[in-house]
Formats: sequence, structure tokens, C-alpha cells
Amino acid sequence: MSHPAPRFRRRPFIAMLASAAVPLLPIRSAQATPGEQAFAPYWVQNHTPTELWSGPDNRATSFGPAKAFSYFKVLQPQTGPRLYVQNPLNGGTAWIPAATVGPSGEPPPAYFAPPPAPEPAAAAHKPSVPGRVIGGANIRRRPAVVPETWLSRAGHNQAVEVLDEVTGEDGEPWYRVGDQQYIHHSLVRLPTPFPPHPGELIVAELREPVIVTAYQDAVPLYSAMAVKGTRAWATPTGFFTIMRRVANETMDSATLGIPRNAPGGYFLKDVLYTQYFTADGASIHYNYWSGNFGYSGSHGCLGMNLEDSRWFWEWASNGTLLVIRE
Repeated sequence: MSHPAPRFRRRPFIAMLASAAVPLLPIRSAQATPGEQAFAPYWVQNHTPTELWSGPDNRATSFGPAKAFSYFKVLQPQTGPRLYVQNPLNGGTAWIPAATVGPSGEPPPAYFAPPPAPEPAAAAHKPSVPGRVIGGANIRRRPAVVPETWLSRAGHNQAVEVLDEVTGEDGEPWYRVGDQQYIHHSLVRLPTPFPPHPGELIVAELREPVIVTAYQDAVPLYSAMAVKGTRAWATPTGFFTIMRRVANETMDSATLGIPRNAPGGYFLKDVLYTQYFTADGASIHYNYWSGNFGYSGSHGCLGMNLEDSRWFWEWASNGTLLVIRE
């Protein structure tokens, strides 16, 4: 007697897997693609001096170079040739070329210690010299143009006391103007050394930017930028003395034969701290109508801001020697 062929009931695929010894793989969410997995920040270091940028593409501006073996924390996945990183020294962020960095561990505690002050040059043993900032300058905590050295901004004609000169990380001269405060030498106007002279002496240097310096027994005490005469009304050069002083006066070009409304005419009230050094009206005085300190713009006088003109008024007197030179 023949028997019918056995009929096999098809088992569900999941049930077959459940009965097998192979473990089930976790079912991945449809949104959890590899590119969307949680990102964990990591540390890198640059193996060569590397430019930092404000953005990820060619439209970005440079923040300046970072010295080799600086630490950076990568903040987001790489999507182009640059990585978005954070500087642990100041918390600032920038973009750095990925090709110039490699993986690293966290920076050691010594990395956050302030760098030792550079060895001063021979000028360190000289007395400090009063100077003025030209145009505006960044004050940095060490003599290097890198983002982490920035401290503050000094404006044009701001007074600085140059304590000594050092060689910066760029090999160029820098001026130390305070404790761990440095300005590049090209951004500071210092008085040119003058032959020693006893007593009080004022030296005005007309080479732009114009600077006027007070000396006491050959020691520079105070320097300030001043507005000098134009080509048509040049400031005289030579040796002079303070011959007359007026605390507050009205300056009228008519007294010099120039009508007030004519080209070159003027009528200025409340001109303070005027110290005349020529008979035809050249003087040191407060100039409130021009901010062009260090450059030309007067009728031959040396015009200063209020603070500087007051200082020279209180320090000098009739008979004080004044030397004006190019």
C-alpha cells in the first residue's frame, strides 16, 4: 500500500532564526545611518606651523599661524578639507587644514602654564623709554602673532613705556611694555636718542609720525605725538626757548594779516596751554579741532591733545629750551 509523500509545513523565517544557535543582530533604526551616529570630540596636534581660518572654504580669512605641536579639540565631523577645532588655551574656535594634523591625547597640565618670559636683549639694561602707538596695535602676552597671544588693543597715540627690547618668535624686534605685554617694534614711535643735555629740554622730531619728548638731565620723561605745520605753513626747525605762555586764549588769523574767512584763516576760542617759542606765533598748545596727531595740519604750531598739552604746560616754563629737527 502506498503512502502519500510527507507534507512539510514551511516555518516562519524569524522562527527558524530563533531556533538556531546564531544570535540575533540588533535591528538598526532607519535614521541611524553611519554618518548620523553620535560624534565624540577628539584631540589633534599640528605637526608643522599651520594657518588657522575663520571658515571651512576659500572665502575665509586667516587668523594667523599656530605654532607646531599645538593642541586642538575637533568639535564636529569632517566634511571637507578643514576641521572645526577649539583652542584649549583661550576657548576660541577656528578651522584648520586636516592634512596638517594628527590624532593626539589630551594636552598635559604643563601645556596651560604661562610661557617663560623671553630673555631680554642688551637694551633691557637701559632706562625705560616713553613712546606712542602708531595707528593702533595689538598687545600680546608673548612676542608672537598667534591667536592665543592676544591680550588687548591699543589705540593711535596711546602712551606706552618701553621697558626693553626682545627678539620675538618671528626673529624680529618686539618691545616689552609691561609684565608679559609685548608690541611689535614697527607699531611704536620712540624718540631718537639725543646728545645729553643738562636741565630741562624739549625735543620735537618732525619726521612722521611727529613726536615731542621732554628730557630732564638727558633722561626722557614723557613723549607725545603732535600735529605739525603743513608744507605752506611749515614748523620751523632749530633751537628755541619758551618765551611766552597763555593758559587760555583766542587764536585769530587776522592778527597775522590773514582774514578769518580767507583760505588759511581761522578763529579759535578757548585754546588752552599755549607756550610760544617764536615771535610770529609758533607754539605748543592744545589742539581740539584736529585728531591728526603725528602728521601735518597746523599753521606751524605743535598741536597736542588735552592730556599731553597739559603735561607739557605743567612741566615746562619760560626759558625752557626747545629743539626742533627733522
